[in-house]
Amino acid sequence: MGLFGLNWQFPIYTRNKRGDSFYDYTSANGWYSPKNNLLIAQTHPLLTPALLFVSKLFSQAEFKISRSNNGADAPNHPMLGLLKNPNMNQTLPDLLESLLFTQIANGVGVLYAKKNILTQSVNSLYVLDYSKIDFPDTLDKGKFKNASQKEEYLNTSIKYDEDGEDLNIKLKDLLFFYDLPNYLNDNPFVVSSRLDGLKQTLTNTIDMAKAKSIIIKSNGKELISGQKDGFPLGKDEKEAVENRWNNNYGVGWNKKRGIVTKSNLKWQSMHIIARDLGYDEGTKTDAAVIFTALHIPNDVYSISGAKSTYKNANASLISYIQNEMMPTLNSFIKTISSLLPNNYELSGTYNHLPVMLPSLTVQYENTCKQMKALSDARSAGISDEQALEMAGLPRNTVLNPIETQENNGQQGNSNY
Repeated sequence: MGLFGLNWQFPIYTRNKRGDSFYDYTSANGWYSPKNNLLIAQTHPLLTPALLFVSKLFSQAEFKISRSNNGADAPNHPMLGLLKNPNMNQTLPDLLESLLFTQIANGVGVLYAKKNILTQSVNSLYVLDYSKIDFPDTLDKGKFKNASQKEEYLNTSIKYDEDGEDLNIKLKDLLFFYDLPNYLNDNPFVVSSRLDGLKQTLTNTIDMAKAKSIIIKSNGKELISGQKDGFPLGKDEKEAVENRWNNNYGVGWNKKRGIVTKSNLKWQSMHIIARDLGYDEGTKTDAAVIFTALHIPNDVYSISGAKSTYKNANASLISYIQNEMMPTLNSFIKTISSLLPNNYELSGTYNHLPVMLPSLTVQYENTCKQMKALSDARSAGISDEQALEMAGLPRNTVLNPIETQENNGQQGNSNY
């Protein structure tokens, strides 16, 4: 029995009589569990590239740390150094990519903030495989613990299977990044994955690929029937014809396509047209379902063959970054900021990406228009509060007195 009494099982690794090996995704055991999902995410012909697209894009974020009181940059803060070199095996993009990949596949990404034994400061970050964590039974009752029990709760140790050896890690040194809302099961450590809802679609893709493979390997085989001296072929004669035909004729390397014989044989083609099974169309349909589950716009990533214009593709990618990547990044920042002192703030952006430059130009132009509208309104004697509202700026924005700015020969009327 595994985590919380659930029996996790991997897809079955199978080898057939011809020596072909493959993972059996459609066994009675199923393939959807925290232990299996990561394997599926790494081996599925449609899901894997889609997940790589999402996680690689997420990993392109850039970060900065500033002081909470005045917004001043803190480029030398140790946290930035930790993010830049999270551990001896990964760069920051590597860490972010593997974190989001496992977060979507397993339903939760787990980050281990390892501390220096002497200083107790975090000196490395590692992504853990959620399926290898053994949570004690006491943790499944953590939802209603009060503040006085928090310290004891966070100091509870979990066991992590590191190459067959148990590594004890305190709960307070783990950061959890949920793909779906946590506590859906009254327990933050029993999670659901969006892959669960794709079970049939993902299985269909594998089944269709298997069917297509069987058709390709079996096409070229023919049905041979006949008689000898007016009587049906005997067992030995039938097997001799079968062996000769299977070994020497068909579609494949060093295979012959025709046979010449004096025997009274009848031939019938068993060829199947793969197109008639609708494999390609079915695969496109399954891909669309998977991409929808990952919120990937068709203009950004598609196998349908439909071509988007450069303008539409860029607009969709910008929208995807702003509406999908940024909320995911902000959620990551909010969670990992627990490692920062209260007087510092971590922020991230994708504005450095080339595709975002047109968006930044529009933002700059809009800001210039707002500043001009604000300046004109104040010069006309309109109150600061009304001027800010007219310019579309927050009403509580702190503005410098007009006289001070005029004396300094400056244009524009705000610290905004």
